[in-house]
Amino acid sequence: MKHISIRVPWHDNKWNGTICQCPKNNPFCMMLHNISERKDENKEETYAGKDWNSLKQDQLPACVGENGGFMNEKPYKRIFKHVYAFGETPHAKLLPTTIELKPYSFFGIPFRYLSRDYQEELNHKYPNMSDDETAPFPTSWVYGKERQFEILNHFRSNIEAGTSLGVFYCKSGNPIDEDAKLIVGIGEITKVLPVQTYDTTTDYTYPFWDLIFEHGIRTDLKKSKGFLLPYHEYMSLDEDYVKAQTGKSKQEVIDEIKITIPKLGNSQKIFNELSYGCEYVSNHSMLIILNVARKCLECVINHGLVGGNWKQQILWIDSQIAKVKDMIGPFPAFAEALSAIGVNYAYIIEQDLRNNGYCGVKDNPWEAFDKLMKGELSLPDSVYKSELTHYRILWKNTLSNQRQVLELLSRFEINSEVIKWWFDCPDCYDELLNNPYIISEESLIENYLPVTTEMIDLGVMADPKIQGKWTPKAPSLVESVIDNRRIRSFIISKLVASLCDGDTLISANEIELYIKDCLAADNHQLPYNYLMSNKEFIEEKTVYLNTDDRCALQLKEYKEIDDYLRKIFKGRASKDVKSPVKEDWNTIVKASIDDYNEANERCRNAVADQVKALEMFCSKRLSVLAGPAGTGKTTVVKAFLKSPQIKAEGTLLLAPTGKARVRLGNMSAGIQALTIAQFLTRQGFFDWATMTPYVPEDAEKRKYCGAKNVIIDECSMLTCKDFYVLMKALDLKNINRIILIGDPFQLPPIGPGRPFADLFNYLKDNKDEYLRSAITKLRYVVRTINTGDSDILTLASWFSGEKPAKNSDLIFEQVAKGNLNNDLAVYTWNDENDLKDCLKEAIEKELPEEEGKSLSDKIRKSIGLDDVNKALNDPSKVERFQVLSPVKNPVWGTFQINSYFQEWVGINKNFSIEIAPITISALDKVIQLKNERKKSTSKEECQLSNGQIGFVNYANKREKKSTVVFTGLPNKRFSYYSSKSDEADNTIDLAYAITIHKSQGSDFDTVLVVLPKSGRILSRELIYTALTRARKKLILLIQDNISWLIEYTKPQMSVLAKRNTNLFSTSVREDISNIPYVEGLIHTTLKPGLIVRSKSEVIIANMLYERGIDFEYERMIEDNGRRCIPDFTFEDASGDTILWEHLGMLDNPAYKESWEKKRDFYKSIGYIEGVNLFTTVDHENGSIDSTEIAAIVDKLEDLI
Repeated sequence: MKHISIRVPWHDNKWNGTICQCPKNNPFCMMLHNISERKDENKEETYAGKDWNSLKQDQLPACVGENGGFMNEKPYKRIFKHVYAFGETPHAKLLPTTIELKPYSFFGIPFRYLSRDYQEELNHKYPNMSDDETAPFPTSWVYGKERQFEILNHFRSNIEAGTSLGVFYCKSGNPIDEDAKLIVGIGEITKVLPVQTYDTTTDYTYPFWDLIFEHGIRTDLKKSKGFLLPYHEYMSLDEDYVKAQTGKSKQEVIDEIKITIPKLGNSQKIFNELSYGCEYVSNHSMLIILNVARKCLECVINHGLVGGNWKQQILWIDSQIAKVKDMIGPFPAFAEALSAIGVNYAYIIEQDLRNNGYCGVKDNPWEAFDKLMKGELSLPDSVYKSELTHYRILWKNTLSNQRQVLELLSRFEINSEVIKWWFDCPDCYDELLNNPYIISEESLIENYLPVTTEMIDLGVMADPKIQGKWTPKAPSLVESVIDNRRIRSFIISKLVASLCDGDTLISANEIELYIKDCLAADNHQLPYNYLMSNKEFIEEKTVYLNTDDRCALQLKEYKEIDDYLRKIFKGRASKDVKSPVKEDWNTIVKASIDDYNEANERCRNAVADQVKALEMFCSKRLSVLAGPAGTGKTTVVKAFLKSPQIKAEGTLLLAPTGKARVRLGNMSAGIQALTIAQFLTRQGFFDWATMTPYVPEDAEKRKYCGAKNVIIDECSMLTCKDFYVLMKALDLKNINRIILIGDPFQLPPIGPGRPFADLFNYLKDNKDEYLRSAITKLRYVVRTINTGDSDILTLASWFSGEKPAKNSDLIFEQVAKGNLNNDLAVYTWNDENDLKDCLKEAIEKELPEEEGKSLSDKIRKSIGLDDVNKALNDPSKVERFQVLSPVKNPVWGTFQINSYFQEWVGINKNFSIEIAPITISALDKVIQLKNERKKSTSKEECQLSNGQIGFVNYANKREKKSTVVFTGLPNKRFSYYSSKSDEADNTIDLAYAITIHKSQGSDFDTVLVVLPKSGRILSRELIYTALTRARKKLILLIQDNISWLIEYTKPQMSVLAKRNTNLFSTSVREDISNIPYVEGLIHTTLKPGLIVRSKSEVIIANMLYERGIDFEYERMIEDNGRRCIPDFTFEDASGDTILWEHLGMLDNPAYKESWEKKRDFYKSIGYIEGVNLFTTVDHENGSIDSTEIAAIVDKLEDLI
């Protein structure tokens, strides 16, 4: 007996058998190809909210075939036509057949079992099934009707009405969690219908693949045998109401009630069981799901935000947990263990032992198997009769400790691959028998087939309801939920999961909170000081780190990574090369700047910055070049690579993305740039199976020792492990210079750490002048040094980690009034209903005007596809215009925006192919989604990179084939083929709009950014990254107005700062809601909750707080029709306003000029220095005079 999972599309009215209330605002369902292929938004809008049973067949929505109405309260009819009913096939005799679906019913197609790819495994487990027939045409599915009937009947036979449970889930297409599969409901299966067949005109028929089931979930929870999670109700709640009721944000309470894979322990097994549209769910997995669901419903009750008898549903869950336990045996992986040691008919043997009464549900199958091997049992008609002799020899020669290990491993619901790994490791037997949780720990640390702590629990914690009389025995037995073996496994799980969130270590307090949450379901507490009391045991797998005020834990691997990188970075940054390059850099740089004007102070300072960078490159063994787009990083690198000495020494050019690689390669003729993955692959340091870098055992023999110089671009995208493996892959003793280039204020890497930002901050303010000399930050936008400031860069400066120029707050007023320079334009939209029109308006106004040209023509021209031959020769033209959005799925996400563009440019369906869930057509703009080596149509093998943009130059619906040309690979065509699988990981997607994350490492002439005012993914760095992608023009499409955007300029909105790292100093938050302090990255003050932008402001804020002077930080004030943002604002005794500005960079001419403009404005509205406007300055060495601050504080005390 098994349970079942059913994939459903997102529905905006809880799957109640009606068309969505607002179909056009539900793009989430379009993640399923059946819906994306068939959904007609305009028609569905016509019938919005109507019951399916009141509609004709041609009026039913696309989701009718994807269980979009599994909560249907009324019956409805659906007509089926067999997809093979054409031509001379046997299926041509099949007639359209009507099925009436009763209320609360759903279809389930076991796609994986009917896939030809699965037939070998199915034959291995069930060799008695009929052979398949040969199809007269290419197909990926089982063709023969007899085998189809057998597979479908076998699948449904394991689902028992009144016993099996159904788990309803959405794929990533849902509004609750952008990237995760989401369980939306759990309920009893109340009826399993027979396999349905097609009406026919002959004496044979074929089965419906759509199995039909009925379930017990009802909207009235008192009558329900199951429940839907109240996601819709929570989403409709007012943010302020949620805050008032719970003290938490709306997103936080939704997170507490949602059931996703991370909540289920990141179990790969459960992930697979929630796949393929309709799949079995094992009893062990169902126990884990039910226990998590119980905790989520307890949160619903505690929140008190929605009505319903949720306590009754918790009682229902408890009853189901008891029923599931009754169905579980003590050795669930018995057959997998036999398979692991080479028994071919392992699954049939277990089936025969149970079917013949030799082994009951709660019995030990190993005893029955041992008797079979000794000839004490007889299974005369078995298909494996001829192999029994070989099995008996195998079993006789299996040692007692091997049998003991096999028996232990079979207690856990793990597959034969994991069992074989441990069985083949006899040196681990003693440790394994004493602590089975190492199965989970090692699988997580080594990143292979992850096994969760909860999966081990079910095999080592005595529970007669599960194991009968075969409860586990010492030394494997775990008698307490706070057993240190179990708790350490939880700790490892937390540390590994946190790596995906960017944390390389976790505070002891946060770990304890996590463990307490894990123990809450068992009503157990974690004893006081548990982590310190069990330190010796826990330290076998982790490292304890102590800072001044807290303790943290780190995986040993990442402690080693941090120590190594710290040593390499410090050591090389503090040393000079033996033979520095001597060039007249001043003359070279001046010649590289168009319209260089010696009389222009900005020009002179831009040259000085670039010369400083080049001199640093030449002299330092490790150097860092930072700066936003347009500040001349490319100019500096080009100049450096032209040096004869550097040419002679050779330079290795590396970048994390394909686009960055192409851009870096264009900086010097004759030098091939590589992606980091390409380079590591060449050296043998990259595993393409897991797409991860690693250090091989023979690393010393594989190290790179070619060029003497290494330049790495877009370093902010590299994780600490990327840097670690990269440094290990270089023969550092033969490398003269390592040059790291990037922007530390961009999004942090996807993965652990923020090494480039940490290195930048360590060097930038280092007390050692020699270390400070290893970094240069370019400050001047080269293309605007003659014309003035760039509005793009002025706005972006507010989202950087540094204090903006003094007059830069004017940009917010300019945006509000529409008084902007040529490089920035801002439009607003209200909600999902007007976004499309606003987007269209912005495109029509901002793309170059051409008389008589349609919107389609303007779009084609903007991406260089108005002349296909030119685009083939120079595919980089396709990157001239790019739309960005933070996310993929909502109405403002890339999926929907891409569909708008396809509508506007007009696509010919005959020159299109479906690669589910999208359709790509000739001349569509597309993006490669994975790194891979791929042969072009001319058989030349090329490297394609994740994020590489191109266009479809050919597509044919009949051939189910398209060819694509990518930037950086002119005139090379790569083939892509049609796919309708909802489970396949596509390698290509539409790219009129891409996510901001995907754009990192790229830049474009014109960029349009869609910014919604809500969303968990929004952060200071995300917005900064989006703003700095444009080379020439930035168009912002902001929801409502820019006022909410100002909140994201604050340090509290930094996702970079929230990461726990340990590279140069231990930065660790106390708990998940706090931001860790790290020198140079975050500036906390004594005033609770106040974080400021600079160290000098910390000193001022702290002194004011200690004196008891009330103040506001960066409060916007309005006067004389203009708005500005001073550093500190006060109110004197009469109620008048006093301002305090701290001037941190007066040595910078641009900053000084900006302050003078702002000072003049203050004077014009009545603020006089020394009276109601006070200023302090940083001195030349960056220090601040505390006596100057104290003197102003004294004056303020008298005034306030």
